[in-house]
Amino acid sequence: MSIKNLKPTNNSGFIQGYFNPKNPEKYIGPIPIIYRSSWERKFMIMCDTREDVIKWSSEPVEIKYIWSFDKREHKYYPDFYMKTRSIDEGVETYKEFLVEIKPEAQIIKPSPPKKNSQKALKSYKFLAEQYIKNRDKYKYAQAWADNRGWRFIVLTEKSLK
Repeated sequence: MSIKNLKPTNNSGFIQGYFNPKNPEKYIGPIPIIYRSSWERKFMIMCDTREDVIKWSSEPVEIKYIWSFDKREHKYYPDFYMKTRSIDEGVETYKEFLVEIKPEAQIIKPSPPKKNSQKALKSYKFLAEQYIKNRDKYKYAQAWADNRGWRFIVLTEKSLK
């Protein structure tokens, strides 16, 4: 099932819900706007309220990528598109971004566990798979963004504070 069809749920372990923008004219994606974590919600509030963000969208595109583990094609939906405007010495410039929001633990290479318990090994395996999957997704997303003159950025809980 595509993530585009997943509705917010209370038992996901994350804060999820529907976002109602105060500036709906800036939003260019499908309605309803779904956030799948409190960090995504925080980013939505930022896009909605900052004057330099002139357009934004949630889960804007589908990017096909090959996962190194199974060598098969998968679909990746980056979290956001954002277009900004800045004026420096009277010169107006625009920048476009493809944005992913991800826990830092899933974008850094995990260290092998210190204990060889089942729980520690299972956690390490999960983090290693997530790291490799995200690395593969980001490589394809970077190329996709580069082809359009956009920037691809990954924000974590640390950069959203």
